[in-house]
Amino acid sequence: MEMRRCSIPSILLMHSLGAALLIAGHPSVADEASAILLPSQDKDQVVMATPRPWKCCDVTVCTRSIPPTCSCQDVVDNCAPTCEDCNGYVHPPRRVCLDRYTGDPGPRCTDAGAGGN
Repeated sequence: MEMRRCSIPSILLMHSLGAALLIAGHPSVADEASAILLPSQDKDQVVMATPRPWKCCDVTVCTRSIPPTCSCQDVVDNCAPTCEDCNGYVHPPRRVCLDRYTGDPGPRCTDAGAGGN
């Protein structure tokens, strides 16, 4: 009698696992829309779609986060058209874009890193 009581739950468990494998292995109609994304994945895709506020930058300051948040400290004559917060520097004709960008800071403007945008 002990053997029979233990074997019935085992058989039921085996059948339910087999059914679960059949259902899980069968592709659904909405396979493309049913992907599970982490909250950070969706946010990163939106952030990476925004344009960088500068074309190039020699003096970048970035956080150590992944992806990094960067700002360009280059002192230029005019900020790029995509810069939203163009601030006057020590001398009024010179400017610095104070925008922050999440992602790769982009290429350098000069080989020596002397500044300019």
